[in-house]
Amino acid sequence: MAEIKSAMEMALERAERFGRATKEEMAEARHREQGQQLAVNFLKAEGDLEAELKATPPEALPAVRAGVREVCLRNVALPRNGELDPRLSRALEGLLLAAEQEKAMARFKSEVEQLMSNFLQVRNNAYQQLKARFSASLGDYTRALEIQLRQKVRLEVEQIPQFQEEWRRFLGQLQDQFEPLLEELKARMQRA
Repeated sequence: MAEIKSAMEMALERAERFGRATKEEMAEARHREQGQQLAVNFLKAEGDLEAELKATPPEALPAVRAGVREVCLRNVALPRNGELDPRLSRALEGLLLAAEQEKAMARFKSEVEQLMSNFLQVRNNAYQQLKARFSASLGDYTRALEIQLRQKVRLEVEQIPQFQEEWRRFLGQLQDQFEPLLEELKARMQRA
């Protein structure tokens, strides 16, 4: 069974391939892992990330911040069900706390929020339009099904297989359009 390796173990393996791990590399891997744990606790609403970062020694701070950003960025994703994930705002808050360039991170945070808002608006408008289009033909579809089954049938638009198929196709295209924009923002946030 495959084991999940910590950042420190992966860094040590990498260093072993190139020779011995230096004390600095080992310390950086340890600090990055510490930052990752701080971020996990912060996302669970446990601990005080801001206080922990202030208490971090200056030499360890860049690696700790990088670990925090890494975990927080994993929780920045497009909404899957038409609503924002509650962890998103927490992750964005964590990114702001771990930022080396606070003004740039605040700008990126606003851009992510705007992107999410645009995504949800386009998604919800398209869903309503698709639903209205299928609702117009729902009566014919229901009557045909009632004739076939010889009993009264009550259908919801969302139950029609063609609706589901068309919605999945549209949603895939929408995600393909927005995902690269989000990934670009996340790459910039990782460096801020």
